[in-house]
This record gives sequence, structure tokens and C-alpha cells, in this order.
Amino acid sequence: MKKIGFIGCGHLAKSLISGLEKSSEYKITGYDILEANLNWLNERGHAAAELEECLDNSDILFLSVKPQDMSELCASIADRIKDDSNIVSVAAGVKLQTLFDLLPTKKIFRVMTNVGTKDNLGVTAVYSQTDNSEILNLFNFLGKAFEVKDENQIDIHTVLVGSGPAFFFELINEFEERLTELVEDQGNKREITILFLTSLISAIKNGENLDDLIDSVASKGGTTEAGLNLLREKGFAKIFSDGVNKGIQRAKELS
Repeated sequence: MKKIGFIGCGHLAKSLISGLEKSSEYKITGYDILEANLNWLNERGHAAAELEECLDNSDILFLSVKPQDMSELCASIADRIKDDSNIVSVAAGVKLQTLFDLLPTKKIFRVMTNVGTKDNLGVTAVYSQTDNSEILNLFNFLGKAFEVKDENQIDIHTVLVGSGPAFFFELINEFEERLTELVEDQGNKREITILFLTSLISAIKNGENLDDLIDSVASKGGTTEAGLNLLREKGFAKIFSDGVNKGIQRAKELS
């Protein structure tokens, strides 16, 4: 059984834990300064431990604190980190070299993933300067994982895949607001949303060309074409891309 420790048990860590707990191969221990997060661990049947216990009893240790708290955390735990410890950082913008400077081990992995790991549907990029196979296997259990060779790609992944769900949730939120004009019941609205999104997934799952799919819906002179023309006139796709670029810029600032 592989022992997995989490320092920091916020939203992303909870998603990771929720996915990992589906396998009996992982024993999970967590530490957090917030009592609510410790209670969450206990309620899920995991060990809520003191910091030292979490450090000493983890084959793989996740550092899942905010980027601005990473330096302070590493300074507080460095003397308990062994030179063969496996450290996984999920902090946006914190470079691998920074972690090397702060911790006495070279087995450090920068990982960018997303909340889809909760349902084992996560998409994860892994960057390190050592063998990634064990970490890739773990994240492939949580969805789809791949190795990147250039650390700058981590920043792109951070926004496209890590932040991306929030961008889509924002759009879906507006979709549901407009559904109110048809259906008032919230439960019915969410059911319609799920069916609608499932139909989109079904349409693209076999690798269909997206432009062809658009053309299959947009009749010349029809309602779809009218809406698409306005979206394109307003630069809808560019606005999305600019949002991605802004997130990448912020990731670089955090580093």
C-alpha cells in the first residue's frame, strides 16, 4: 500500500483525495491548519495528522498550499525531508528550481491538474528532472496524465486545464440563467444542462472536426448563423484566448 500525504487540504487537495480514495492501494494522511478540513478528512475515513506525522509517514508528499505560502512551508519542513522523499507540488507558478533551493531532495515533481480528479476525470501535466513513472501512474488513475519537457508548458496547462473549468462554468452559468426563461425549477434546469453537455461530448468523442460540427448546426441565414456572426464580430474566441494569456501572465508573476 502506498502512503500518500497532503500538506494543505483545500479544494484541489480534496479533489485529489476523492479520486485516490477509490483505490485500496492508497493510504491517505492529511494536515491542514483549518479544523473544517481536518474534519472533512476524518469524515472520509482518512487520517487527520499533525504536520510531523504527515511528513514522516508519506511515501509521496503533496504540497498543496497557496503559492505565496510555499516558501514558508518549505522552510518549516526542510529539516524533516529525506533526500529520497517524493515531493509533488501543485502550486501554480512555483518553479522547480525554487523547490530544489528550498528542499533537500531532487525527487520533486511539479504537477498541474484540475478538479476533474475528483471523479477520476482529471487532466494532469507532470514536470520534473527525474523518473516520472510513479507519479504518472498515480495521475493516470485520476484521469489522463502526460509528461511535459519544458517547464513553461506547465504555466499554459495551469490556465487551459487547471483554470479552464472555471471559464466553462462561467459560460454554463449564463446558459442556465437564460434557461430560466424556459424552466424555473433549478433541478430541471440542471438536468437540461447535463443532457445538453453530454450531447456535446457525444458529438466530439470520435474525433469529429469541430468546424464540420458547427456547419452541421448552422444553417445559412438561420438562427445559429445569426448568433455565431455576433459572437465572431465581438471576438468571442479571442476574448477566451486573451483570458488564457492573462492567466499565464499571472502564473509567471507568481514565479
